[in-house]
Amino acid sequence: MRILLAANIAALGALAVVELSAPALAQAVRARSTYTAAAGRIAGTETHVVYVVDETTQEVLAVQWDPQVKQLKGLGFRSLAVDAADVGRPRSN
Repeated sequence: MRILLAANIAALGALAVVELSAPALAQAVRARSTYTAAAGRIAGTETHVVYVVDETTQEVLAVQWDPQVKQLKGLGFRSLAVDAADVGRPRSN
């Protein structure tokens, strides 16, 4: 009976160490993201573009397929949070 009690106490101690220890660095750096993509055109051109929005960090990336080199080419990057905060700021003409 004493051996079984000692084994249970040891298992409980091991579980406490695992549960109370700090999370791994890779887990603590960034939460899992959710992405949304939409196709469109660049205004005033016939250039097609894909906009990829990271909903977790509120960032948008515009990419275009380059058929000559057969790879995606980054066209631009914006922070939607910064742009949204900038809307309320008065503009000087």
